[in-house]
Amino acid sequence: MLAPVDGSIKAIEDVPDDTFAAKILGDGFAVVPASATIVAPVSGKVTTVANARHAVGITTDSGVEVLVHVGVDTVQLGGAPFAVHVETGQAVKAGDPIIDVDWAAIKAAGKPTDVIVVFTNPSLINDLSITAHGAVAAGTPVGTLA
Repeated sequence: MLAPVDGSIKAIEDVPDDTFAAKILGDGFAVVPASATIVAPVSGKVTTVANARHAVGITTDSGVEVLVHVGVDTVQLGGAPFAVHVETGQAVKAGDPIIDVDWAAIKAAGKPTDVIVVFTNPSLINDLSITAHGAVAAGTPVGTLA
């Protein structure tokens, strides 16, 4: 699996949102972003594009559901800071651009900017290993999913 954005990787437990930090939606990781383009962390089919354009769901060929959630509480921004480049049903390759983000607008609204990657059907995952630490570049490997 790949980094969804340039920035600094961190454990999902450290995300400033109780639902994600407690792994209620599933395990994963986050990146504090340093660039505006979010890329697909895995290859698969786009199964969800949130109405507020702040999240994209991708299902891998093996059926693993991956949620890419941009920022915390950004649904409240009504989609304004986001330009989505994919649509439901579209095939994507890991590393393909999926969303561009206006981080200044998100920061001005007082929202955390963490880009969160969550695997929402853990029963299909035998091993999730995040091996990256510190700075990561969009589209570069951050760990393995089996």
